[in-house]
Amino acid sequence: MGSIDWNNNTVITQLFNIFQGTVVNKGQKTVKPEDKKSPANTRMRLKIFPNLLKSRVAAEHFPGCIQVIFGCLFGHSLNQKIKLLAMQFVHHLTLYASDSKFNPIASVMLSGMVTVVGASAVDSRLRILAYGAVGKIAKRLPELMTKDMALLQTFFDAFSQETADTKLALLECLGMMSESFKDLKGPNVTLMEALIMQNIEKEEPQARMMAVQYANVVFPGNHIPSRYVLLLACGDVKEDIHAEAVKHLRSLPKEEDSSRLGAVEERTLMPAFPELVKYLMEKGNQRVKTKNKYVIGNNTLPFNPGTYGEMLMYMRMCLAYNAGVTPDLESIVTMQQQAPVITKYVQTLLKDSSGEEGPIQMYIKMIRQLVTAIGGAPVMYCLLEVVAIAPDKLASKFAQQLDWLKGFMFSAKEEMRMSAGQLFAIAVTSVVKKSKLNKIIEDLTQMLKDKNLEKQHGALLTLGYIIGRKFFLSRQTLGDLTVEDMETDAMEPADRAIVEATKRIGTCLDNSQQLIVTGTCVALGEIGRCGGVPLQDGNPRADQASAGVTKYSIVQKLLKKLNSTQEHNKIREKAAICLGHLCVGEAHFPHRRMVIEGLLDCAQPKQFDLHFTVGDALVCAAMGPCSPAARHVWTTTEEDFRARVKDHADDVSWLLDLLLQKYVTSNNPHIRQASCIWLVSVVKGCSSHTDVQGKLHEIQSAFMGLLSESDELTQDIASKGLGLVYDNCSKEQKDKLVASLVDTLMTGKRSKHEVTSETKVFEEGSLGTTPDGKNLSTYKELCSIATDLNQPDLIYKFMHLANHNALWNSRKGAAFGFSTIAAQAGEQLAPYLPKIVPRLYRYQFDPNPKIQQAMTSIWHAVVSDNKKTVDTYLKQIVQDLIKTLTSNQWRVRESSCLAVNDLLRGRQLDDVIEELPILWEICLKVRDDIKESVRIAADLACKTLSRVSVKVCDVNNGAVGERAIRGVMPCLLKNGLGSQVEEVRGISLDTIVKISRNAGALLKPHIPLIVTALLESLSGLEPQMLNYLSLRIGSNQAAQDKLDTARIAASKMSPMMETVNQCVQYVDASILPELIPRLTELIRSGVGLGTKAGCANFIMSITRQCPQDVTQYAGKLLSALLNGLSDKSTSIRRSYGMAIGHVVKIAKDSSVDKLIRKLKVWYMEKEDATARLACGVTLRAINETSPDVLKRHTALALPLVFLAMHEKKKEGSSEGDNNTTVWEEVWLDATPGTEGGIRLYLKELVDIMQTALESQSWHMKAQGAAAMSTVASKLGETLGPPHLGQVLKALLVGLGGRTWPGKEALLKSVAKVCVSCKSAITDPLNQTEDQPSIDQITNAIMKECRKENLAYKIEAVRAMGEILDCYEIDRFQEFSDILYPVLKKETKNTDDDDDDRGSEFTRLNSKFKATAFDSLGLAWPAVKETQEEHRAEMWLLLSNSISTSTWKEQVAVLKSMNKFLDKLVMLQDGALLQTQSANVTTMVDQVIPPLCDCLGNIKYSTIRTEALEVTYKLIHKLTGASQLSLIQAEHQLKLGQVLDNMSNDNIPELKDKAKELRKLLPSQR
Repeated sequence: MGSIDWNNNTVITQLFNIFQGTVVNKGQKTVKPEDKKSPANTRMRLKIFPNLLKSRVAAEHFPGCIQVIFGCLFGHSLNQKIKLLAMQFVHHLTLYASDSKFNPIASVMLSGMVTVVGASAVDSRLRILAYGAVGKIAKRLPELMTKDMALLQTFFDAFSQETADTKLALLECLGMMSESFKDLKGPNVTLMEALIMQNIEKEEPQARMMAVQYANVVFPGNHIPSRYVLLLACGDVKEDIHAEAVKHLRSLPKEEDSSRLGAVEERTLMPAFPELVKYLMEKGNQRVKTKNKYVIGNNTLPFNPGTYGEMLMYMRMCLAYNAGVTPDLESIVTMQQQAPVITKYVQTLLKDSSGEEGPIQMYIKMIRQLVTAIGGAPVMYCLLEVVAIAPDKLASKFAQQLDWLKGFMFSAKEEMRMSAGQLFAIAVTSVVKKSKLNKIIEDLTQMLKDKNLEKQHGALLTLGYIIGRKFFLSRQTLGDLTVEDMETDAMEPADRAIVEATKRIGTCLDNSQQLIVTGTCVALGEIGRCGGVPLQDGNPRADQASAGVTKYSIVQKLLKKLNSTQEHNKIREKAAICLGHLCVGEAHFPHRRMVIEGLLDCAQPKQFDLHFTVGDALVCAAMGPCSPAARHVWTTTEEDFRARVKDHADDVSWLLDLLLQKYVTSNNPHIRQASCIWLVSVVKGCSSHTDVQGKLHEIQSAFMGLLSESDELTQDIASKGLGLVYDNCSKEQKDKLVASLVDTLMTGKRSKHEVTSETKVFEEGSLGTTPDGKNLSTYKELCSIATDLNQPDLIYKFMHLANHNALWNSRKGAAFGFSTIAAQAGEQLAPYLPKIVPRLYRYQFDPNPKIQQAMTSIWHAVVSDNKKTVDTYLKQIVQDLIKTLTSNQWRVRESSCLAVNDLLRGRQLDDVIEELPILWEICLKVRDDIKESVRIAADLACKTLSRVSVKVCDVNNGAVGERAIRGVMPCLLKNGLGSQVEEVRGISLDTIVKISRNAGALLKPHIPLIVTALLESLSGLEPQMLNYLSLRIGSNQAAQDKLDTARIAASKMSPMMETVNQCVQYVDASILPELIPRLTELIRSGVGLGTKAGCANFIMSITRQCPQDVTQYAGKLLSALLNGLSDKSTSIRRSYGMAIGHVVKIAKDSSVDKLIRKLKVWYMEKEDATARLACGVTLRAINETSPDVLKRHTALALPLVFLAMHEKKKEGSSEGDNNTTVWEEVWLDATPGTEGGIRLYLKELVDIMQTALESQSWHMKAQGAAAMSTVASKLGETLGPPHLGQVLKALLVGLGGRTWPGKEALLKSVAKVCVSCKSAITDPLNQTEDQPSIDQITNAIMKECRKENLAYKIEAVRAMGEILDCYEIDRFQEFSDILYPVLKKETKNTDDDDDDRGSEFTRLNSKFKATAFDSLGLAWPAVKETQEEHRAEMWLLLSNSISTSTWKEQVAVLKSMNKFLDKLVMLQDGALLQTQSANVTTMVDQVIPPLCDCLGNIKYSTIRTEALEVTYKLIHKLTGASQLSLIQAEHQLKLGQVLDNMSNDNIPELKDKAKELRKLLPSQR
């Protein structure tokens, strides 16, 4: 029977037929009586049923399954066993039946189970199973239950009738049903409320428990009646019911809900506070009139204390939740931390309802009712909290209740005394007059002498809270007070009482009672926190006994208690907190550094809680008034306080320096542990402080060092500190922190500590003890034992072991940093067999015979069946051997090779076919091991692998052979043929040949792999001498080309290439889909000369072999070949170019188009000259091999060629010349001429030049501008819209931004275009938005004239002058404002050539001046008004500059004068000249002397020529207007003399013009 498949449908059908006999269902044919089969008898059914329960298919057998169930439950003559099995089959159906089969019969099954439950005579075991079935049906199909509230009522009522065992089943049933009643609507909600309300107070605890569960599960968290039920259950006498109700009430919202906690109105996971208070108050008023009330003494409560107390705490939770925070009732401290956030909500509630019926007022009333009856510290805290939040509105309620509060001030419980004392302080400081307050303080001071400790403690706390609150209120209104402010002759009684009370409190520090001392610390801390202790500062040099109680004496006593190991930890913690608070209320606390140093001196072992408290105290002491402790703890959050607090001088930086430089680096591990805790506290409390932010790196380093501590607590705290640093640091710092943690985790690196004789190397007890009972832990003790044993080297072994432990400590610390916990495996052997068996198998082949023998015996002890075990764990053994074959220990490598040799022989390797390639790869590497015995073992392993591979790759092995060859062949090709070891190459080639012979048809799919591998090996198998020779002659390009050609020819004759050529004939359409991607990848990644050339030759071969099949892959080939064009070898570039030329013949036009576009992008984006030259070489190759293809794409290719022709040639670079020559060759071959080509492809040329100007490359921008200049000069006026607009717009855009080398080309191009295309630019028909106007152009260039770069500014000024002169535009005012400041600077006159000065700046400055003078003349407008405004200044500047400039500048000045005179309106109008005769005389007087000097310049003929031209124009214009007399006689005389001298000039033109001018001047006789 064990071999029967019980999930076989045929088998199960037969079982049902035997079980039921012949069953005629509705719609089936009638069966003859003689053919009917009787049902199986009871004994047979009892045998069949267990098998049905094994089968999941049986649950799907419909309607047989339901017929069997009902027949066995409600049939005749049935025993109890068959009914129990039928009930088990019901459970089986609910678990395994599919929805399509289960859902239709679920209601029938449910009714059957209810019937079983309702039958009173049914056996209890059957009822238990029936209840379980109902629960499972309800859980699977909840909608069945939602409509049947009566059934739920029946089940709840059944608790009073069922037995104990059945009640448990009923409890589980109702629990599973509870989920079905979620999302009730309409009357069902009311019925459910009534049901759980009825059952919560029943006698049966199971009914009450279910009422609690349904109240929690069925209703949402903000449903008040269900929460009321849970609150009633909190007072249940049964602990489990009470605990369950409290758990449900205090459970926080789920993650997905809490993440959405935001605005108050959106918080619906808990009831609204006002509605809850009102509901509970109404219920309380009703219950107090019934027998359910609770009477305790003279007080009557509506609920029992447990319920009432939980109600108040739940109301506190709702208050916090409605205020916008997640409630936390863990302790009074955590509740107080949430108080500031609740403030705003409470104030809103008080504002909305100020009467006695408001929610807050009712809340207080209920609290007072419970406190009066039974007390309770948490409840008293709730009263304190709500009054402290709004004392101005609520404190007055306690003005007449002070005696009531005093009763709690002296309670036996400390927390009650603290809360009551704070509440009393708030009440008296808010509503009591000063006189009465004075009396209260005096009375409390007197109580300090009471013998009752509780009274003394309560009085201490209350005094501290009263004085502290009074100081806090005074500080808010008057600012900080000092004792000097209070100790005056006119001191008020209340102030005197405060001082006296403080002194009396200070004396209590000497009390022997712990309770009094802790109360004193709390009181002094509160006074110091709120406003400073009203005592004298004190002096360490003064007599403390005579000085009395001072701040110094208090600090001294507190530090003494803090550092005393005799004191209780509670006193020490309170003292630390008090010390920190003393520095908070007083901005200039005189003993702050004394406090900090004292706190830092308290480091002691295993005082973790104290160190955390000291850390908080250090934050308070260091920050002073800026500490969050200085805030109003009830109404102000820490965030709001930090945002509002003013900066004060603090000691945070000083404290950090102490911690980082002294304590963290201490040799004492206890001090390091304490400093780690303190540093975490400082980082957490002062995270936003500038000093902390500035030292995050040092803090991080400190925590990283502390991670290597052996103490786990220190590691954990350091990891928390790293988390804080991580939260507060930048992204870059976060990356470094994570990287450092990973490094520590993986390598075990750790910080170094100085080792002394007492340095603990091992933890105590880890190495045991010496014979005399001494420890072995410190360095000194280890040295001692090593000396005693006369084995000095033993200390090194100890330290090695310690180092190993320390490494793991570092790793463990890093693991703490990542907050990871490793899961521990069990101790049983079976789970470890997959790891043990591989290791033991390998150990059997260890070179050491003794180890072999030992491991073999262990192997036999663990493994019973050798062959079966190896076959079972074959895969794990192989994987382990793969890891150990490359171990750094030779014995492990040798044993692994021998294990491989033994493992693979005679076994079925189907399961490890995938591991064969990895074994081949590793064994081939180990074959070249440094140790001979390992090489021999590896050779055995490789030979075994070879035999196994040849056998398994046989064609007769079918799919297994195909899998094997698919894995082995690539490995042999890559790792075997590519190896430098001769033996490895030999065994690899031998194996490949053998596999190829046996593979047959299996080899064809691997041709792509074989071809690519062999091509790649062409370079690997090339003699290394050739590479060395190539490197040596690399500088000689011609010799390099010859050597490369010889190497390529040799590779073609190699065996690998011959094999590749043989494979070409088998290449067809079925091979190409895999071959082409591999080939293209090899082209991209190949590194050797032979490989690259072989790829190019192979591509040309397959292009000729099957051109039609390769056509569809031409695009990929072109793309791959394109990547190789940047190779440094000219021969390779030529080979790839030729290959591209062959491929484009069969390529689609779209692929060729894409290729040329890639070349274009490549050229435009790459700065490398080699890459650009490769583009030209490729286009030239296409033009040579496939000129018709290039002709079809000239519109795309030739614009690139034209642009490339204008690449600036580098000086002394032959490659640059060659580059330009290549492009010019293509251009001239493909176009009818330069101008014709430009006209033919003008649009494309403009587009690519525009793209060049928009490039990020400066050289490309300049290149584009140069190309535009050529276009403009060639086309001239014929260059018009829209291309002209595009050109100008691109140039203007390029002019924007910063200056860069070569930008001058843009200015030249703009000037060239403007001058050459003047008519097109000025034509009104062309004035559109697409074409910049001349004003836009001049504005852009004018802007460039203001740039600081002198070389660039020269070209800008020159361009501006040319354009202004060409278009006769008046921009002289703006232009002169730019140039005048520079030109008016005094310059030493010299006749030496500027190039001889040796100063680049001087040369540029002189060139700029010359250009500026020249451009000023060009820019001189023909506008009368502008001339009138600037004539005198311009002329004076030019006249003066002649004598103060270099000769080149003089030439420019004279040219400018020439332009000036040409355009001067005054000399063109005779009438105007007469009216301006005085001005003309002045001009002549200014210019004649320097002009005569220039005419007499013998050294530079250019100066004489220009000066003569100016003189000629001036005299002719004056003569024409008959105003030559305006030249004074002495000037005419001097001018005549100069002209007489020039009449003998050796330059004929000057001689003739001088004679002509001399005739116009009057005779000198």
